[in-house]
Parts: sequence; C-alpha cells; structure tokens
Amino acid sequence: MLTLNELVVPEVPEWQRFNEKLQSSVTLASLVLTAWQIGLWFARTLVEYQLNRRAKQPEIWSNCAHCGSRLHSKGFVSRRMLTIVGWVEWKRRVGRCPNRCVGSHVIPFDGALGISAYQQTSMELVRLGCLLAVFLPFELAVQLLAQLCGIGISETPCGTGCSSLGIKQYIS
Repeated sequence: MLTLNELVVPEVPEWQRFNEKLQSSVTLASLVLTAWQIGLWFARTLVEYQLNRRAKQPEIWSNCAHCGSRLHSKGFVSRRMLTIVGWVEWKRRVGRCPNRCVGSHVIPFDGALGISAYQQTSMELVRLGCLLAVFLPFELAVQLLAQLCGIGISETPCGTGCSSLGIKQYIS
C-alpha cells in the first residue's frame, strides 16, 4: 500500500511546486484552490500507483482464437487516459499469438478495467461532462470542468461522448 510518506516527499518536483504555491497563498480562495489542486494530484498519483501495481500481477494467457496456440506476453505497453483527476498513465501487459494470427493482439487488463482499445477519455469524465452540458450552457460547462478537474475539453469530444453515451444507454 502506498503511504502518504512515500507519496509526499520533498524530492518530487510536483510536490515542491504545490508546496511553494501553498506557502505563498495569501487569500483563503487561493489557499483552498491550491489545496484542491493538491487533492487532484494526490488522487491521480494514487490511481496511477494502483493501476501499475495491478498491471504487474501475473497473467494467465488464453489460447489464440484462430490457431489454438497459447498467447505469449509481448511485455508492457504504456496507456494514457483523461479522467476527472487529469491525465492518468500506466503500463499494462500485451499478449499476442506466437504465430502472429490476425486479431490475436490482446490486453486483458484493459478488459478488466472496462475500457476499450482506443478509448482516451474515462467514462466518469464523459458522464460528468454530459451531465454538466445537459443542465448548463456548453461554455459554462467547459469552465466548470476546468475549475473542478483542472482539465479542458473541446466541443467535439463532449458532443461525441454524450451522443455515444446516449446511444449506448438507449440500446441497452
């Protein structure tokens, strides 16, 4: 388990920057906003730690759907996704048929996490963006997401995410 002492060490540049900003905050508003940013950083770091720890668990590879050979690990490959705590990065195992059969490329950890192959935005962020866009003018929803999560979005991903989420809800 990751402890606070392991996470908040003076040598971590991000922590140094946040600590300096916190120490130089004069108003209550700047103190609270800096503490909020520290909370997001802390949450992002915890999520990344958990993802990397879980991805290192041994994997029992299945057989190739085409030829029946046992899939082999091809090592760890990086993954990056935008979430409500910001960009989260981790490495996970990738497997493939030793005979290089078409469609044998598998990433079991992605399936365990409930994410698709080319997904770049997490579902909780899409849901939050859609909820805000339903109740607020789009420009205000974008500003609110930026203030709450420290992330920016463009009109195209939100519209696409909301409409595809609506379609999935309607179909199921």
